[in-house]
Amino acid sequence: GDVIAGPMLAHKAEDEGVAVAEMIAGEAGHVNYDVIPSVVYTSPEIASVGKTEEELKKAGIDYKVGKFPFSANGRARAMLHTDGFVKILADKA
Repeated sequence: GDVIAGPMLAHKAEDEGVAVAEMIAGEAGHVNYDVIPSVVYTSPEIASVGKTEEELKKAGIDYKVGKFPFSANGRARAMLHTDGFVKILADKA
């Protein structure tokens, strides 16, 4: 949680608490930090989860990219918030 390194996020602290409880119980506690989301509260917001393109390239992982503009999303259009996009990186395998 907030007493160890990294961002102070409730969902991260929850996973870390579960891992500590597992270790106390004699199990192998583990937190997969690759699946913990993050967000920057700007307008539009910036959110991410998983590896970046730079990390995938550095690791030699073959991936594909998909993009979807908010301007094509019905809810975004109805709310007049069409700036931005969704970008998904997926394993090519």
